[in-house]
Amino acid sequence: MRLTFIPPRPELSPLIESLWVFESDIGFPPEHPSLAAPNGCPKLIFLYGNSLTSIVNGRVQRSREGLYFVGNRDSGTRLQSSTGRIGFIGIEFYPQGAYPCFGIPMSKTANRLFDADTLFDRWGRQTEEELLNLETAKQKVARLQDALLDLLHIRQDNNTLVDFCVKALKSADGRLSMEQLQRKTGYSRRYLELLFQRYVGFPPKLLASIFRFQKFYRKWAQGQPYDVIIGEIYDDYYDEAHFCNEFKRMTGYSPRRYTLEVPNDLGRRLTLK
Repeated sequence: MRLTFIPPRPELSPLIESLWVFESDIGFPPEHPSLAAPNGCPKLIFLYGNSLTSIVNGRVQRSREGLYFVGNRDSGTRLQSSTGRIGFIGIEFYPQGAYPCFGIPMSKTANRLFDADTLFDRWGRQTEEELLNLETAKQKVARLQDALLDLLHIRQDNNTLVDFCVKALKSADGRLSMEQLQRKTGYSRRYLELLFQRYVGFPPKLLASIFRFQKFYRKWAQGQPYDVIIGEIYDDYYDEAHFCNEFKRMTGYSPRRYTLEVPNDLGRRLTLK
């Protein structure tokens, strides 16, 4: 398995949290589950070399080679493939980073996976066709960034208030209440929630819960033992039952079982980028 991180172009870096290329000569072996856990980032994925099966809350979706958009999720996605070479390019936008490119309310994409030609019409069909005709991953990455820049030059619709709120929530690892967010910004809860539905796809409270979860997930990725981690983050939740319920909703596993039994090398390496 090879995972290569690529710095996005400067014009795209305010919108893109990470850009990477994943390749494996044997696909995703069923004995080693791969899980894409919620991180607050909508994603643009170009899949090549094999098909990919994603399983979310028991719902199975099979994707052929092509370009896809994955809206913000609040539950984990198990990844499976047939044996054989597989590759995909992943562009993970900041929580509020996809809307300025695509101009589609992110609430319409939350917890869903779309073919690019279905969601983006002509841009999706044309970009997918161009990517399929290129030979190397390097060429595909370059063309994908070109295509995003073309959209950005047309639409560019950043919102400094949403930017501020997302950064405040993330820097606090989700430990920022709606009342605190209202005081920091001077705007009503209703107005902030409407903005978040458009730019992020989730209300601030749900994004905050993902950031809280990510605090534990990062510590797991660093190899810290479960008992050490739970002691460090216990105050972030009402009680241990609250933490376990949120963790299971986002991964499908209890936190102890996940820490002890699920290797998820891909998830670990993506988290430690």
